[in-house]
Amino acid sequence: MPYSSIESVDPVKAKAHVDELRAFMSVDSPVKHTYTTGKKGQGSGQQVLVLGATGYIGHALVPELVARGYTPVVVTRKSLTAGEFPGAKVVVGDQVNARDLARVFDQHDIKAVISLISSRVPNDVDECRRVDYEAVSNAIDLAAKHGVEQFVHISDYGVYRPELLPQVFKLQVEGELIGGHHGAINWTIVRPTAYYPYLSINFGDVKNGEPYRIFDHGEYSMINPIAREDLAEFITNTLFDSDQYGRILPVGGPWVEDNICTLKSAGLMMFDVLGKEPNLTVETMDSWDKKIRRMRRMAIVYPKMRNVAFYLEAAKYWTVVTHVAPPYGHRTLREFFEKLKDREYPTGSFRERMKAGTQLTPTDV
Repeated sequence: MPYSSIESVDPVKAKAHVDELRAFMSVDSPVKHTYTTGKKGQGSGQQVLVLGATGYIGHALVPELVARGYTPVVVTRKSLTAGEFPGAKVVVGDQVNARDLARVFDQHDIKAVISLISSRVPNDVDECRRVDYEAVSNAIDLAAKHGVEQFVHISDYGVYRPELLPQVFKLQVEGELIGGHHGAINWTIVRPTAYYPYLSINFGDVKNGEPYRIFDHGEYSMINPIAREDLAEFITNTLFDSDQYGRILPVGGPWVEDNICTLKSAGLMMFDVLGKEPNLTVETMDSWDKKIRRMRRMAIVYPKMRNVAFYLEAAKYWTVVTHVAPPYGHRTLREFFEKLKDREYPTGSFRERMKAGTQLTPTDV
């Protein structure tokens, strides 16, 4: 998918905008108080279907639901290890399969649905449509038909400026919820900024003595990522709260120095946490744009090059598009980096590690 809307980015104007955001987020802005951090609401055993429960956010959300008195219903394609989700009802099936999901609704008294579903192949149009749109749309339809009280859709902050395929389909789901296309059902849409693992993909390189790459000045955009534990708490707070029905809730992590970052400041934070001298390598955005154009041309003849083009385009997207939302929680990116300090990381080039199937994002933390 061409990134036509971000092909021309003025580095001077982008840096000025980041500076304005940094100044705004450092003062006692009223926006800081949009959300009150803390647990709100307690369940009484209601069954809450969690779609995407076995993913990164799900592993924090399911325990949070149990701790707050709800009974999560988890759908998984294979039997889970004993004790992986204590307190939850585990159903073996494919949540993307319409028949399997219909069976879940028929056999359980579902009171609310939380959808965390997101495609693991974000550069495949058909797969993104199947997972990010069709599966979620089907779940909304079933929830409405079974009289479910609330559908909570965990969307993407990027739908404000959709460039990646999953964002486009998540926005389509939002439109169907808002337009009541599936019948009467209370809905809440949560748009998180970003998660810590995706800002930590280069942590292993830095620990292994490799340089950290930035584009030009490294400050094209700003982001306040949110910890999965804080997001899980925030999502659970919305359950059965009529004040949250029909609302779109953008949310990020705390507005503090250790959690608001640019590409450059995130890298410098890594060096500081590891006790290393900063070692930055600078690539111009112009040269990166040339690589993107070259990969697009090559992909016409060699379809496998589309994956390379997608990686380059996605890297630019996350470099130049700001993700800043009202803050919630106390956990910070620096605290997450501190947890990664004692881990061992594979060596070799990024390409070699990807070819070997090495997981570069620390999603177990």
